[in-house]
Amino acid sequence: MGSGISHASHQHKLVLKNANCPYYCWGCDQLGFGSTYVCRKGCNFYLHEQCGKPKPEIEYPFSQNCVLTFRDEGSGVGSQCDACGKKIKRYHYRCLCKFQKRNLHPSCLGYEKTLEAAPGLTLHLKKAAASKCLHCGTKDLWSKVRGWAYVSSCGSYSYHVSCVKEIINKNWRDGFFTGNSDPFRTIKEQFPEDMDWMHQLDVARTERQTRRNAEVVLSAIFHVLTGNPFGLVGAAQSYFGNY
Repeated sequence: MGSGISHASHQHKLVLKNANCPYYCWGCDQLGFGSTYVCRKGCNFYLHEQCGKPKPEIEYPFSQNCVLTFRDEGSGVGSQCDACGKKIKRYHYRCLCKFQKRNLHPSCLGYEKTLEAAPGLTLHLKKAAASKCLHCGTKDLWSKVRGWAYVSSCGSYSYHVSCVKEIINKNWRDGFFTGNSDPFRTIKEQFPEDMDWMHQLDVARTERQTRRNAEVVLSAIFHVLTGNPFGLVGAAQSYFGNY
């Protein structure tokens, strides 16, 4: 077992150890993996390392001019985390910037800086995806939150950090997660499957575009030969409109 701490919200001492399954942190109410502060008496009480020993202030990873302060409640609760897009419910860091308010779960500040997706392909933690996420197929989490992402140096491959957490949790449910292993290594197994899925989408998009291009060319030829610009266009649109 690791070093112990006391927490005002729990009567027993907490010790740092490696969890053998995913858990929900009492401090920020977010999913956690691996190392955690857990009740030494066996109570169902967990804290991320970052929530168990939070720093009063921390620098925003992507801006040296932005300093985040730790909050255990109050302003920021109900907002979305700048990193994962999940709601802020309790523990969080909040910046004091005048033009942009950033809120972050403490655990989101503990993400690995790099992930190895495949031999020779390293993904780097960035403040936004450079391309559509290989897992969810979108570039931004939603309109108001872009979400941090792991991005390849070429910019062609991206994973939202929230999607990485979903992958890890799914692997645990399917029986592939072990607390003694690095959970982020699961990306190595997931990457080929996600690449194949993305390739199939690209092929389908290319085929649809090829058919649309053919429709335009055939319509132009039909117009030149017959002088009727509507007949073939109308027929083509009734066919291609379903794609």
